[in-house]
Amino acid sequence: MTYQSHQRHFSRGELPSQVSFPAYLYPSGSYALDGIATRAGGLGVVFALALNAAWTWRNGFPQLPLFVACLAFFHFMEFWITARYNTRRGKVEAFILTSNGAAYNIAHASAIIEALVEYYFFPQLKALNWVTLVGLFLVIIGQTARTLAMKHAGSNFSHYVVTEKEAGHRLVTEGIYAWLRHPSYFGYYWWAVGTQVMLGNPICALGFAAFLWMFFSNRVKHEEEHLMGFFREYSDYRKRSWVGIPFIG
Repeated sequence: MTYQSHQRHFSRGELPSQVSFPAYLYPSGSYALDGIATRAGGLGVVFALALNAAWTWRNGFPQLPLFVACLAFFHFMEFWITARYNTRRGKVEAFILTSNGAAYNIAHASAIIEALVEYYFFPQLKALNWVTLVGLFLVIIGQTARTLAMKHAGSNFSHYVVTEKEAGHRLVTEGIYAWLRHPSYFGYYWWAVGTQVMLGNPICALGFAAFLWMFFSNRVKHEEEHLMGFFREYSDYRKRSWVGIPFIG
């Protein structure tokens, strides 16, 4: 039995030299295997610990560790779905842990601070009730929509607005795209708002909803200007689909 790498054959037990593998797979490379393993493993540990904490504090404030679990799962799925269905973009940065800018980190830090402060001063806001379930429902709907968006778009999906049409780029109108023309935005919007409703954070819930509405309103407008130029059929597709975010599109 032999192992092949770059047209070279290796006998059983013989290891290929380092030059046999692309440089981008090594540490600091854009597809660094150690970076991917570290992030995936770390997110898995955080997810498991958060779920355990939610169960342990089920008679107190389980929503906070559940929020952390939702965050860990979201970032893991960003990479996993990309690696599975859009492999060429399965880089370390596909976890989008550090590429969303300071506003993203400030938003989630603010959510945790609000949750802790209100739990201390207004514990009644954090009681498990129908509001918690509504928030959890929105989180599930949002995560599902975003995951399906990335799966159904496949190699056509990008975390960034594409300003030039690439070879093989096509307009996806099947699957979840048959109803939603920006399902990843729909998914993230309702996922993010849902986490704050689940936490019982009235301030951050309104803040997330307002900020994300402004962000996606501008982004959809900008992206659709390019899509109209890429695809002649986009105008008709736009008429029979919807965005799913209030007052956008």
